[in-house]
Amino acid sequence: MTPARGEEAASRVPSGANPASGSEPATAPGYFPRLLSAAAHVKHIASDSALDRFGLNQGSFHLLECLASAAATEAELAEAEGQSATAIRVHLLKLQSSGYSARDESGIWSVTDAGLKAIECANLAQAETTLDDSQELRQALRSLISSLGLEQPDGGTQKKL
Repeated sequence: MTPARGEEAASRVPSGANPASGSEPATAPGYFPRLLSAAAHVKHIASDSALDRFGLNQGSFHLLECLASAAATEAELAEAEGQSATAIRVHLLKLQSSGYSARDESGIWSVTDAGLKAIECANLAQAETTLDDSQELRQALRSLISSLGLEQPDGGTQKKL
């Protein structure tokens, strides 16, 4: 049975020192997961930056999206989100002060038209940021992979000159 393409690539990975750290082999356990973790961190920071333009963070944005799907009480939101009622209240009051949410006299919270518009704009901003950052990140990862002499993500192999 012939090995799959990914298995062939894994068998050709050099075992020398990692040029990036100077000491850790490129095949050391955890090397690629750390690289992917760093990439995810960069994406998370870019997403936070896009949300910040609308006065939102990950928690408040998710809560706003929950309210867009259905109006709810603080207790219902706290249970659904797995957070304390106090944490939910803080987010809701910030959303209310931004004009993104409103509470009726019975304590039911809902999203406002401004909140719906903020969700739409924040999603577009996140998508735009992700596209821009993913191109830069892809270039940086290709450079790193190239410097290590590893197989490129598109299946090609870098040759040492």
